[in-house]
Amino acid sequence: MSERNAFLFEVAPHHDAGVPAVGHRLSRRHAFLYLLLAVLLSAGVILAPLLVTVGISLSGPGAWSGVLSDVHAWQALGNTLLWWVLVLVVCAVGLGLAWLARNAGPLPGRVLRVVLVLPAVVSPLTTGAIFRLLFDTNHHRGLFAALLGSDTPFLGPGWIWLVLGLAFVWQWAGIAFLVFHEALARLPAGLLRMARAFGVRRRRRIWSVVLPALAGPAALAYVFALVAAARVFDLVLMGAPGSMQALVEGGGLFWWRHNDDLGDAGAAALAVLMSLLVAGAASLALLGLRGRVSWSEPAPPAPPPARGRRLWPLCAVVSALWLLPFVALLLTSLREPEVAARSGWWSGGPWTLASYADAFADDGFTAALGTTFLRAFAVVCVVLLAAVPAAYVLAHEHLLPRRAWRPVLLVSVALAALPPQAFAVPLQRWLSPIGTAPALAIVHAALVIPLAVLVLHNAFVQVPAPMLARDRWELFHVVREARPAVVLAGVLAFVLVWNDAVVGLLLNWPSGDHLPLILLEQARHFMSAASPLAAQAVIATAVPVIVVAVTARRLYRGLTRGVRR
Repeated sequence: MSERNAFLFEVAPHHDAGVPAVGHRLSRRHAFLYLLLAVLLSAGVILAPLLVTVGISLSGPGAWSGVLSDVHAWQALGNTLLWWVLVLVVCAVGLGLAWLARNAGPLPGRVLRVVLVLPAVVSPLTTGAIFRLLFDTNHHRGLFAALLGSDTPFLGPGWIWLVLGLAFVWQWAGIAFLVFHEALARLPAGLLRMARAFGVRRRRRIWSVVLPALAGPAALAYVFALVAAARVFDLVLMGAPGSMQALVEGGGLFWWRHNDDLGDAGAAALAVLMSLLVAGAASLALLGLRGRVSWSEPAPPAPPPARGRRLWPLCAVVSALWLLPFVALLLTSLREPEVAARSGWWSGGPWTLASYADAFADDGFTAALGTTFLRAFAVVCVVLLAAVPAAYVLAHEHLLPRRAWRPVLLVSVALAALPPQAFAVPLQRWLSPIGTAPALAIVHAALVIPLAVLVLHNAFVQVPAPMLARDRWELFHVVREARPAVVLAGVLAFVLVWNDAVVGLLLNWPSGDHLPLILLEQARHFMSAASPLAAQAVIATAVPVIVVAVTARRLYRGLTRGVRR
């Protein structure tokens, strides 16, 4: 193929003909009303306290110089950057597993979709507890130390990054896998074959066809992992021994430990600096979120060739590795507490349900179960009530000036990943008078709304325009067609609230009514309480697992397609 006609085979992504979803009856006044609740919550709970934090950081003499000259603060910020490197690792592992599932055939793909996504609904506290059990330095208790046959400092300097990094990748790579798995299934195979027939080189095909098709999914996976990395807190608290936590703690955990030592101005300066770093990292997502790539429906999967079946053993190994932490947690919960404190979960019985009986006999634990469920349900209602109309308005790009649309999207991404430390101090002072339960629900809802808006906007822009013109109830048509994304937003809100241990700690509110903080309290005597802690973690994990299992089909469509078609 000559250079003269090479442009004939240039491939570029295109927007669906029905995007953006244009409605003729939605005025800018109505659009403002649709945005009102989301804006009030985001402004009142996030933006206004953030501005107060910025003001405090500028008021104290020497606040910035004190933070910038603090070696320990810089180490914590450096650790934050290392956690963000793990975000890229999560995306890369998810893409690799998606490629494996695509080439191994439909059956291994279905198995991997179930196995890999389960860790995403586990609390980071539970994840930290599991990996601390697996990598215990005592070869009588830690599986990997037992395999090596001697006491090994897995939880010591250097090794602790490996342990927590594996825990982070185990928990979040499944989300990236789901997104990339669907994206790879929708690659324009016919266009790729034609490009190969005309001699287009492999590098050019990847650059012109594959990368544009994966840009949107990669941005979505990146945002999910970035939110987790920016708020790494409880994973370190549970997964690392106290003496090792300073080596791996990010800026958020350092802030929580030392905000009194830093003073109001110094703590505010550190929070602002963390926020700027998050905004910079979040802006990278706009490279993929700038437009939705729309390809035709994927072809029915064909039986895998012989080379695909040769990948089945590798799929089995991956599945076993992802299930191993769950097995360790379950078997630990079924052992006598005294035995579990002395030996590893693989050593056998005696088996007992005593730890489960003790958990349900604990009035504080059972009360926290009910309170946390009601709080999570209330947050889901508030999030959907605010995020659905807000995402609907953002899908009507003509309602915003062209220059304003990308900044609005950037703000949404930045708010989704913003660490709560950036606004914790002013917010605690403002919300304390209204009581713990309502305040926690309000804060949780405000933190989840930006992420829910991004998920819903990604789906709403795919609803074909002709459907929106049927009658005046356009919003209901959009919600009906994008039901999977609405379900996804609701389940995300439920799981994030159910598993969150950060907000209550940062805002200095009592821990007795929120389930993850009950687990954190149990971890004070980690090894002697391994079996009771594991039993409570299994019970706490069962609730989001059931929610995900009930909504699994719509969740998958919501994450990978967003709409029913």
